[in-house]
Amino acid sequence: MKRIIILLTFFLSTSCVQKTESQFEYKKWHESPNRSPLSSTVYPFVKWENVVNIKKGLTQENAGFVFQYYHHSVNAIIFTKSPQNEDYEIALKLSEDKNKIIDISYFKLEKLIK
Repeated sequence: MKRIIILLTFFLSTSCVQKTESQFEYKKWHESPNRSPLSSTVYPFVKWENVVNIKKGLTQENAGFVFQYYHHSVNAIIFTKSPQNEDYEIALKLSEDKNKIIDISYFKLEKLIK
């Protein structure tokens, strides 16, 4: 019985970790913004607490931030910082009318100075 409980606990803990990791997946359609300091485009910074609530089907009206897609043909871009102090660029694939999220891609940004 003790082995079954240990195996069940192990299975549940690994499945939760896999679910969390797959939640922050990078997708091939993700188009990053121009990194040039000469770029005048400003992208929204969204608090981590709000980012984790972004789901497929979310509309701009309910999101609480602007879907900044004007310089990207494929996706909107937002930025955030995780509780572990990791910077993320998030691409939001939008519906044809640009009002609803149909897919999400996460890209962890590397620190320039460590």
